[in-house]
Amino acid sequence: MAMRFLCESHRQQLQRSQAVAEIRWDEWMEAGREAFSNKEWLVALKYLGSSYELSDLLLKRNAVPLLPSLDRFMLSGHFLAECLRHCGEAQLQRHCLLEVHHRLLAILRSPQGAELPLQRNIEISLQMLSRHYDAAGEADLLLACERETRRLLRRSVH
Repeated sequence: MAMRFLCESHRQQLQRSQAVAEIRWDEWMEAGREAFSNKEWLVALKYLGSSYELSDLLLKRNAVPLLPSLDRFMLSGHFLAECLRHCGEAQLQRHCLLEVHHRLLAILRSPQGAELPLQRNIEISLQMLSRHYDAAGEADLLLACERETRRLLRRSVH
């Protein structure tokens, strides 16, 4: 299940120019962070969700993932997840956190990802997941994911 925040017209426009898409991402993240800090959760959700979807488009643009695109994806995904938590959407929060983590692991497993310094991103992602599962009283559900993540990190650290 992919969360959709952008209309098809905006999605197509943003796919035409990476430079414009990056500017929009910066603008939307700033607006989302400001609304977030003001506890305007629904406004923040709109901007952070759009930023997250846009970061996914930027990440898919290149056959070899670029670190700035990965950082954008993770940052906007984690902000969106926190916003969803404040909106009372724990299941969507979990979905978002898992989507970010699984994408990072998929990139780490790929031939291109093996050359990227992803350890910090993956550890942050695992920490966000752990915090979520601990708060839900379901830390045991994350054990297999933690083991697999640690195994992949050990295998890929140069």
